[in-house]
Amino acid sequence: MTSLRSSTSSSETHRYLVVLLATLAVLVVALVATTATGYRLGLVEAANHDIYRYQRAKIDAATPIDIAFVGDSSLGNAIDAALFTTLAERPTANLALNGSYGSGGSYNMVRKLLAAKRPRLIVVMQSIDTMRRDDAFSGFYFSAEPRELLTTSPIRILELYFSWKTAKRVVQQLGKGGLGARSEVFDGDYISQANHPIGRPPAAELAANPLLPSMVASAQTAYLARIADACRAAGVECVYAHGPIYYGYCARSQAYLRELDSAIDATGLRRIDDTPLCIAERDVGNSIDHVRSDLKQDYTRRYYALLRDTVTSLGS
Repeated sequence: MTSLRSSTSSSETHRYLVVLLATLAVLVVALVATTATGYRLGLVEAANHDIYRYQRAKIDAATPIDIAFVGDSSLGNAIDAALFTTLAERPTANLALNGSYGSGGSYNMVRKLLAAKRPRLIVVMQSIDTMRRDDAFSGFYFSAEPRELLTTSPIRILELYFSWKTAKRVVQQLGKGGLGARSEVFDGDYISQANHPIGRPPAAELAANPLLPSMVASAQTAYLARIADACRAAGVECVYAHGPIYYGYCARSQAYLRELDSAIDATGLRRIDDTPLCIAERDVGNSIDHVRSDLKQDYTRRYYALLRDTVTSLGS
């Protein structure tokens, strides 16, 4: 016979488990709702709708594009498309997103470009700092068309929204009045540096975040391989160039760069030698891989010099 005491204990355990599961369910729903809100409002960089719409409009426009640059903010701040057009004598577009879109976003921009235009050359330009970021799927997800996500694992999508790190970032942005501060100001090719001051001096950033060989992210290089496949299928010349970065990283990240170069070479993309271009500390803009706005044309000329033979080989 079951005692009254054991029956009461069993009932209390059952109620405890129900309350625990209900609490966990509420926390999960709150977490997913917070990250979803952040992504929808563009409070998280990977869902920076302003930069995506701005660059996508260049692809949708009627103007021709012979040479296209795709990549992250190191590209956005380094290449003046109008000047490159003059130097190359071919219509050129700078389609840079930002580092949180990574190679996943670059892959989708390449696919959209190949579908809408007839480019002769695509230059992929990412910061060496971007290539250490393990999460490349979010950039793919937020730059993909809905139909392109039909074959994506629901678990991958759930993992994207089930993120304490992202939720924390959203809350911080809301606390700073993020709802009214997400509209970006554009300056020609890219987001203006004026409203985005640098967080800490380049030397301090290098000390806090060194780049080690083990940090090369296979998730990023996997999308580079997809870019190479898409370019081959379309018969379009596609090359890779490292974006500029603070010279301290050039000096102290040689082992990382060798590992990264090897991984890029394995994707099938031809890598442009003598990159990254190294930025003197006085020439750093609002990030370790952004050149000062007034130096953009200088760096455009320097990158053109490295790409001149490739551009010339395209013929008439």
